[in-house]
Amino acid sequence: MTRKIILSIAALFFLTSGYSQNTDGGATELLKKVSAKYQALTSMQFHYTLKATKDGKNLSTSQGDFALKGDKYRTTFNGQTFYCDGKSMWNYQKATNEVSIYEYDAEDDENLMNPQKILKNWDKQFRAKYIRDEFNNNISTALIDLTPKTTQSYYRIRLFINKASNQILRIALYDKDNTIYTYHIEQFKSNVTLADSYFVFDKSKYPGVEVNDMR
Repeated sequence: MTRKIILSIAALFFLTSGYSQNTDGGATELLKKVSAKYQALTSMQFHYTLKATKDGKNLSTSQGDFALKGDKYRTTFNGQTFYCDGKSMWNYQKATNEVSIYEYDAEDDENLMNPQKILKNWDKQFRAKYIRDEFNNNISTALIDLTPKTTQSYYRIRLFINKASNQILRIALYDKDNTIYTYHIEQFKSNVTLADSYFVFDKSKYPGVEVNDMR
């Protein structure tokens, strides 16, 4: 679940156009601006802090890193690193020095590991609504909610968008068990130089690693 959430959340950075039938309150106009900003990027890289809360109480706080280049991505979270080069996916577990390899299936509708698949059908999967404006750390911030059209384990994703820069500052996912997962986006870098090899697991760097090839 965590892996799917991380990568589906990251796909929000490339929101596509076509919201005219699924938005109101000014969400269409703002999302188009956000889309244009991120669609123009050749790559991106950022650090994030994930906080889980429930009924006003903090459950956990963790940190991770994410990088995206075309259909390639790499993310590190909770002692795990996920790699995808557009053909294969690797899940490396640091605690056990073990890696599992899977075939990358871009046509699998259930495969939330595929950012491009999500983006292609984004307007079909969600309805968007402009909630309100507020100030966060003296930054004028717009709040937009995305509601899934089909049954999911969560019922809402809330975007916090810097109105001056059209950059996403935070993303909150509301789970049906009342847990809220909030991603604070930090150290965002655009158009960074990332070699294709960065998105491929290099066995030589992990002596004694156990390989489970599921392809």
